[in-house]
Amino acid sequence: MFKRAAKVAVILAVALSLGLHWALLQSVAWAGMFASYARQTTLSEAFTKTFDGKNPCRICKLVREGQQSEKAKESVLPLVKVESLPCAEVFVLIPPVPLPSPSVSDEAALPRAESPPTPPPRLA
Repeated sequence: MFKRAAKVAVILAVALSLGLHWALLQSVAWAGMFASYARQTTLSEAFTKTFDGKNPCRICKLVREGQQSEKAKESVLPLVKVESLPCAEVFVLIPPVPLPSPSVSDEAALPRAESPPTPPPRLA
């Protein structure tokens, strides 16, 4: 249960940081506007009135003000300049030291001399 709550909290934090709450509110506003205009006029006129920007509802105005206030806050916050550490101007690549090849006298490299027992041993 805790893992699920943590995942939901992370998803909500990301959504809020991306401004998806404004998109959700704007979608609700458009749906409401379209429904109210569709009762009064044809669907094509309702669609035009909803998205022309000339007749914003109070939710549309709220969303616009909220987005502008967030942009104003972002512009007031000081930017932190991150500088990298100084590095060399010239990079020199050093090839790796070759590993010695295995000698023929290694016992692990030689094939086995004896064959396996026939029949194989059984557990008692």
